[in-house]
Amino acid sequence: MKPTARLPLDEIRRRFFAGQPLPGQALPPSILHSWQRCQGLGLSAGGRGGDRLTDGELRDRRDASADWLEPARPALAGLYEQVSAGGLALVVADRRGLVLDQAGDIGFLDKAERLALTPGMDWSEAARGTNAIGTALAAADSVLVRGAEHYLERNRALSCAACPLLGPQGQLLGVLDISGPGRKLGDAQRLALHAARAQIEARQLEEAARHGWRLTLHADPRWLGSPAASQLVFDGDGRLLAANRAGLALCGLEPDAWQPRHFAALFGQSLEHWLDRHGPAAGLLALGHHRLSARLRPPPLPLPKPSAPAAGTPRAPAPPALDGLPDGLFSTALKLLEADIPVLILGETGTGKDRLARALHAAGSRRGAPFVAVNCAAIPEGLIEAELFGYQPGAYTGASRQGSRGRLREADGGVLFLDEIGDMPPGLQARLLRTLQEREVTPLGGGPAQRLDIRLICATHRDLRARVDDGGFRADLYYRLCHYPLSLPPLRERGDIAAIAQTMLDGMGAARRGISLEPKLVLAIRGYRWPGNLRELSNLLATLLALADDGAALGVEHLPAALREDMAAQGHAVEDSAIADLLRRCGGNASAAARALGISRSTLYRRLGKTPR
Repeated sequence: MKPTARLPLDEIRRRFFAGQPLPGQALPPSILHSWQRCQGLGLSAGGRGGDRLTDGELRDRRDASADWLEPARPALAGLYEQVSAGGLALVVADRRGLVLDQAGDIGFLDKAERLALTPGMDWSEAARGTNAIGTALAAADSVLVRGAEHYLERNRALSCAACPLLGPQGQLLGVLDISGPGRKLGDAQRLALHAARAQIEARQLEEAARHGWRLTLHADPRWLGSPAASQLVFDGDGRLLAANRAGLALCGLEPDAWQPRHFAALFGQSLEHWLDRHGPAAGLLALGHHRLSARLRPPPLPLPKPSAPAAGTPRAPAPPALDGLPDGLFSTALKLLEADIPVLILGETGTGKDRLARALHAAGSRRGAPFVAVNCAAIPEGLIEAELFGYQPGAYTGASRQGSRGRLREADGGVLFLDEIGDMPPGLQARLLRTLQEREVTPLGGGPAQRLDIRLICATHRDLRARVDDGGFRADLYYRLCHYPLSLPPLRERGDIAAIAQTMLDGMGAARRGISLEPKLVLAIRGYRWPGNLRELSNLLATLLALADDGAALGVEHLPAALREDMAAQGHAVEDSAIADLLRRCGGNASAAARALGISRSTLYRRLGKTPR
């Protein structure tokens, strides 16, 4: 039986944008899923997208990526030599798809300039549709985009391959991309691209392993020295500090979804027990039902106490999970934290105050030190003092015989996050104030005071000024914390909620599973007011993903019935406003907007109260 002839790509594009079904395997799944995401966001295939950053803004974005970009220079130089000789260009972008650097064949660079593939331009999917840089970020995987597979018509002269770079904790650092005209991009260049990525990521892991125990694992002991082996780095207490790609997979971690892991929880024995039996040598470790050959190497340098911040203040854009924040809020908060000024975050319940706190810790100079979070509203009033300050053995009835260090001392050298500080009992506020002023903590039951070195982040949904006026919050503690309060806007005030939802979905692995949002659901997301803010949206998306099959297109019918009713209750006024916004995003092209919504052009005009032209 003869194989079915594949449709020309131009015909596939015509059918897709006309809303007609495509034959099976008409497009690579990564391209089809990306087109569906772009269409769901209302992107027009004829769009252009975005302005170039100023020189100062571009310099700030490069500075924010300097911790991985500068060590990557040797690998990038080697890749450049192979790329430029083939008439291609090497492009480096940050974790949000902004082009940081570009080098390569002079003739092609002129064309790249005309296509805006140049430093300072945003090549995320939301800005440029399907393209190697943005789609590699969305899918957290390598991708090849040739010619008319690009979503925007103006980019069909390009062929591009890109792969995301992962840091030692699985965090997305940025993207390496090779771009060129026509079919000049071949397998040799793609192999060189992946080799450079491996070299850059290995350098990142080497740096992380300078202060930790490095565990190498493989089913076959002969492969312990190969790049295919899993690499895990633990601190002296057995906490996982870093891992390579194989190590992330071994621990069940997705890229950009780092979670605490412990040696004992993974392998059923403590790091100390392993060292007592084997020392820094080879042996066998059990992980689940698997027995793996293992080699443990000691840290080449002493395990450090977290260092003081380096000269200068780190500057970083807000992580994608915090899209929609006011300009400069994240960098302002980071400057305050690095200057040892308490960061006070205000905002409605669910606006992401805890996400912001964790992102600040991850971006600051103490990112390798403890981050200790305490919810002041979730601990019973009778226990919160012992929880925070610790206690001596037998300090009170029911106390542990070993005593407790307390959360403040657990955060020593790192960052303490006091969530819902506005609900802290008044009697405890005075003791916290004294601790912050004296930088000492005394456990319950007496004993010597302990010096304390912490950076402080506080958050509340309450109006602290009003709490001071009604006597619920101490004025002196308020002024100690309220140097420069930062307000997180509710989700409904953060711009394009559907784009934020798509970013969150991608972070949850939707792109890798080929799951997208149907245009009608995108419209519903844009029109809803989200009283529970980011928490409500995140919980909904996680639930929809858990219930969805791979390759599914999520529609309004997949929403819980109660949420569908709430959305419908807001009336057509909000929906019509969203339709008008989508029409603007499509450059006034009524046909494109109608196709994105799955309605006829006349219906669209009727909803907007206009006469069809």
